[in-house]
Amino acid sequence: MNPYSYTEKKDTRSGFGAGLMLAAQELPQVVALCADLTGSVKMDAFAKAYPERFFQVGIAEANMISIAAGMAVAGKIPFTGTFAEFSTGRVYD
Repeated sequence: MNPYSYTEKKDTRSGFGAGLMLAAQELPQVVALCADLTGSVKMDAFAKAYPERFFQVGIAEANMISIAAGMAVAGKIPFTGTFAEFSTGRVYD
């Protein structure tokens, strides 16, 4: 992957989206899963560029993390997108 270089200030979620795109360009194993927040967590560019590697799971964070774990075991590199409180709090429910 390209080394990180500072170019401009941006919000964290935009950085996440840009980083996800860079990772996907370099590694075909990268997949993305989102809990119905594609635009909010800036995964929309990834979804458009790599529709076969993007999974919209709906409002089901616990299920999303389980799917991501299975994908990781199968050799994929999953990135999940939701709000932090749901990523941690809903998963242990």
